[in-house]
This record gives sequence, structure tokens and C-alpha cells, in this order.
Amino acid sequence: MSRMIKILLFVWVAAASAAAAGPKKNPDVEKALKAELVKKTFATKILVGGYIPCPPNVNTSGHSDAIKPVDTELSANGSIQYYARANCFYSVPSGVIDLGVILDPTRFYVTGPISGAIAVGTTVWVRSVDFREDRVEVNVSVNGNGSAGKIKYMLGASYLTWSTEQLMEAIAQGIRIPALERLIELKTEFEALRVNLQESESKYNSPGVDTHSRLVSALALREVLEKLQRNRAEFTAMGKSDPQAGIYSEKLSALTPEIDTLSEEVHKERIAHVRDQLEAQFPALSEIQAQVRQKPPSSLAELQQRYESLARYSTLLGERQKLLNGLKNENEAPSPEDYKYMDESRAEIETVRKALEDGHQQLELSDLTSQYGQMTKKRAQMLDAYSRAFGTPKEKAALQELIAVLGQLVTNRDRAAELGDKTAATQLIKCRAEAEKYKRK
Repeated sequence: MSRMIKILLFVWVAAASAAAAGPKKNPDVEKALKAELVKKTFATKILVGGYIPCPPNVNTSGHSDAIKPVDTELSANGSIQYYARANCFYSVPSGVIDLGVILDPTRFYVTGPISGAIAVGTTVWVRSVDFREDRVEVNVSVNGNGSAGKIKYMLGASYLTWSTEQLMEAIAQGIRIPALERLIELKTEFEALRVNLQESESKYNSPGVDTHSRLVSALALREVLEKLQRNRAEFTAMGKSDPQAGIYSEKLSALTPEIDTLSEEVHKERIAHVRDQLEAQFPALSEIQAQVRQKPPSSLAELQQRYESLARYSTLLGERQKLLNGLKNENEAPSPEDYKYMDESRAEIETVRKALEDGHQQLELSDLTSQYGQMTKKRAQMLDAYSRAFGTPKEKAALQELIAVLGQLVTNRDRAAELGDKTAATQLIKCRAEAEKYKRK
């Protein structure tokens, strides 16, 4: 056999032997894991087995009842089994293993109640950590009462290649490690924020958007970057490192002046928009002012129209005041002309309203007097019709029509008297007397 063939054969055998041996333990990882756990306290997240009563061996007399420890086996997928150590079972005379309801007859897993277990949420002290070929065993005890148990993390042989962080995450399935939980939360948040960052940057960089929309996108992007910055700062404070962490601070620093520029542009656009609205309102205000400034109304119908115009005038001024307030909110003081116009317009509304209220009484009196004259003529007609129908079948109907007209006269004069017409007060007395006279008939 040639020398080269021997060398190749040796290399192949060595490689095969290494592959067959499988992964080797990493002393540095084991040392780091022990430093994180041993002689420290944690709260349990699962029920940790204690012991079970073991019946005496029926083939050996004199053995009393005993207890056997129960290990807690926690698989990588989170399933839990409780394993009774030291073959806690007994043989019956027939030689058949009989484990009853306490143990699974194939693997000696506990199916019945466990005694002395450590409840979920109990604070335990980690006494030691042992590394086996396919599992990590964490021995815990409860300070003060002597309760103890073992959690076997059934991770498989591949765990020997894991990092300290990966092993800590696996251990955290059985005991609560606040720092690690927070670290996992930070990682989860970070991944979500990275997705949000891509979406926010895409919206911010979209072409053809207006200034306001771009500002909204910039503010959303800033919020994501600030959260990323805080996330990485806390991540670093926990002893971790991220070489990309500085990118978010750099992006935030570059974005800040752009936001300031956009904010100023949007600020100017809002002010210009308010000014445009103020200018656009003038035609409607001028039109309503012209209606309000017409000569005093000569009838109640005209009076009602004038009141409606005055209400519209007041509404437009209220809308204008909101626009001026909008300028104040933008730190843009309205001009002296704006204040003067509002003051003069409000004063005009009050002057016109008072004039309308003063003229309202005279218009109503005039209208009542006109109606009274018409009803007086109608009264004479009804009285003549009643006289002609007296003693006939039409007498009752004619009397009812006369009484109705007299009632209208009473109502008319009563309102005129309320408005201060002294003549109406005298006429009211006569109208009431006449109405009562015919009612008695």
C-alpha cells in the first residue's frame, strides 16, 4: 500500500471516528451557563416532581414502605413527564411486573399523584447544573423547608453545539429568568420594528406625495427609529452588542432637520389656506350685510326675513372667528384689520337686532289694527246674516259663525292691548261683552 493511500485512509478513519463520536461538550458554554444559574434563585414555571410512595417488594419480607424521587423531564417541545428513579415497582408471585396506577409499566413514568412536589411559582435555589449526552439536569431546592427536585431538559445530543444564549432560552421553559425574558421581548420587538422600519421608509420615500402626507410619514418614521434606538440601548445595557445599532441613531439624526423643514412648509401652507378661506368668505359676508342694511321692514313678513338674514350674518362671523383662531393656533396673529372688521360687524349685528326688536312691536300693532278693521266688517256681515236667519233653521249656524268672528276680535284686541294700545283696551271690553251676550243665546 502506497504512502499516499495510507495517509488518505488514516484521514478517512479519523474523520469517520470524529463523525461517529458526535458533538463534544463546550467547557466555556458550560461554565457560562453555571455562572448564570448556580447559587441563584428563580421562580418555577412548571410543577417540579418530588417523590412517590413505593410499595414493599412482595418477594422480600421485612421491607417497609419507602419513597422514591421523581424527576421532571421537560422536552424541547414543552411536554412534561415525571420519571420515578430507582425502579420503584414490585413483582407479584407470577413474575409479572405490576405497577398499578402509579407507574407506566413500560418506562416507569408516574401516572398517579406525586408527593412533595414543588408548585408552580415557587422560588427555588439552583444547587447544581449537570451536562449529560442528551440533556441538561438542573437540581433545585426550596430554601427553608428542604424540598428538592430535578428538572431534566431533554434537548437531544445536538444541544452540545448550542450557544449559552440558546441553552438559557431552553432552561427558561422550566424556571423564570426575568433578564432573559426581557431579552427575548427586546428581540421580538426588534424584529417587528425592523419590518415597520422598512414600511415607514418606503412610505416616506414615495414620490409624488404632498408636503403634509410626507410630514405624516416622516413623523411615523421618526417614531419607529426612536423605538429602535431605545430597544438597542437597553439591549446593549444587558451586556449584548449589535454592530448595526448606530445606524438607527444616524438615520434619526438625518431625519430630524428634514422634519423641521417639512413642518415649516406645512405650517406656511396651513396659514395660506386659512388666509384663502378668509378671503373667499368675503362675498357671502358682503351679500348678507347688504340684506341686513336695507331700510326698516314694513311688514311682519319682511321683519322675519330680516331676522333670518341677521342669523346668517352671525353664523358667518362665527365661522370667520374659527378661521382667525386657526391662525392663532399656527402662532400667526390676525391682522389689526381682521380684529377691526370683526368688532364692527358684531356691533352692527347688535344695532340691527335692537332696531328690529323696537320696530317689531309697531309692525305687529299696525298689522293687528289692519286685521281689526277687516274683522269688524266681517262682524257686521255675520250680525246681519244672523238677524235674517232668526227664527229659521239657519239661525243656529249663523249664530255660531257670529260668535267665532267675535272671538277673533277679542283675541286681536287683547294682543293689541298687551302691546300698549289704549284704544284697543277699550275696544276689548266691548268685544268681550258682545261675545258673551251672543254666547248666552
